[in-house]
Amino acid sequence: MSAALLSLLLALAPQAAADGDAVLVVPPEGPSGGAAGWIGAAVGVELPRALQRVGVPAVPDADRRHAQEALGVAAASNTRATSIRVAGALGASRIVVGSWEQQGEEVTLSLRLLDPARASLSAPLVGSGALAGLGALVHSLAWDIALAGPRPPLGSREALLRSGQEVPLAALRPLGEALTARDAGSRIAGVRQALVVAPEFEEAMLVLGRLLLDGSAFEEARRVLGCVRAGSVFARDARFLDGVALLGLGRYREADVLYAELVQQRPTAAALANRAIARQRAGGGPNGASTLLRQAVEAEPASVDLPFDLGWALLVEGDAKAAAFWLKGAVRRDPGDAQGRLLLSWALAAGGRTAEAEEQWTAATALAPAMQALRAPDFSRRLERVFGSERGMLQDPDRRTDAEDARAHAARGDSLLASGDVPGAVAELTRAALLDPYLASAHRLLARAYRQQSADEKAVEELRTALWCREDPAVRHELGELLRALGRPEEAARLGG
Repeated sequence: MSAALLSLLLALAPQAAADGDAVLVVPPEGPSGGAAGWIGAAVGVELPRALQRVGVPAVPDADRRHAQEALGVAAASNTRATSIRVAGALGASRIVVGSWEQQGEEVTLSLRLLDPARASLSAPLVGSGALAGLGALVHSLAWDIALAGPRPPLGSREALLRSGQEVPLAALRPLGEALTARDAGSRIAGVRQALVVAPEFEEAMLVLGRLLLDGSAFEEARRVLGCVRAGSVFARDARFLDGVALLGLGRYREADVLYAELVQQRPTAAALANRAIARQRAGGGPNGASTLLRQAVEAEPASVDLPFDLGWALLVEGDAKAAAFWLKGAVRRDPGDAQGRLLLSWALAAGGRTAEAEEQWTAATALAPAMQALRAPDFSRRLERVFGSERGMLQDPDRRTDAEDARAHAARGDSLLASGDVPGAVAELTRAALLDPYLASAHRLLARAYRQQSADEKAVEELRTALWCREDPAVRHELGELLRALGRPEEAARLGG
């Protein structure tokens, strides 16, 4: 690798992902660096799923495509730099890149593992064989990639190869051709053809399910996803997507139950968030949507969309100040988010901050003139951002880094506070709160430091902020006690502390 490319990778690499080992697969390039073609597209779908079969947390191809679209990266633009950007946005710490060559009926795949954090590129992993055995070839290379990871692969190489041998070329080819098609109809028709040839081809079922969901064909998506076996390694992915379909159909209570089961099995941020959305849309009074979304943020603090969803839930629940706190964070991350600015204007207005509300309203309508019709808050609208996958949640790498740094400053502040160095503790904890405004522990510790400095009003605000970040009965009680000590029992009573 050239020194120039190493420098570029270091400059673009996400600085976190130290504790993650997710893999992003970029469809391999065609001959002489050409387009991926149907072979590259088929590998782009099959390789992540093959990795998942042996326990490697690989990003499905559909999530990669959605992330590229959200980031404004052209589908045909799979340069190293754009791949690193997409990987950072999906929380992937390793990227598989490479190429394929075909000579007659023989195909060769040459793949490499790119580690952006270390700016390193592995030696090529090369596999060759008959084009008719492309599925087995992909699964063979998946085993080699899994061996290069931080943990041993699950199962055996023989079992993985058998899975690949079960996918005939007559199904892989229409799947790959479908994903290179320009229009949604052709893509759906191509994947259906693959399933006609191989009715038990679960990877194709998931692809078709996502395509149907994207086209709002929710009932058909449910039928397709229901064909994924309950004991399959892809069963959870299929159930998650089924929940998305239920949300699209307005069957919110069923979606709530489905996501509750997924959360019980493994409480991912996306499952928590979609359950919260199901509860919020079901209505019927207090439903714990904001509590679930706070848990989701705690599970994935770098998420791009969770602050928006949480701010909207809090606004619907009537907590305008907390809503404004979260929506300000959403707008700060993405100043061009017209919808975020609209909701922020509603929250600020509800909190009596008229001038700030007008400023946000003006910005929202400048970005999206159609929002002129939404001057008055309308809580009946379905503005929540539903998550289409557990592995496809967009993240902000800078935000992830700030959150990690904030925890370090908060730990130092806690130690300084315990040792009696209150000014030093305030400095460290203030820095932590600036780096990560959603770190509840930093705000609570800062409140205690302020109390030692007799800055009781500052302590009240920090405890309120800690509650906005994370619902905690102990913090609620602490704030209630402080309000009573300050002679404000009515506020304490309203708080419930």
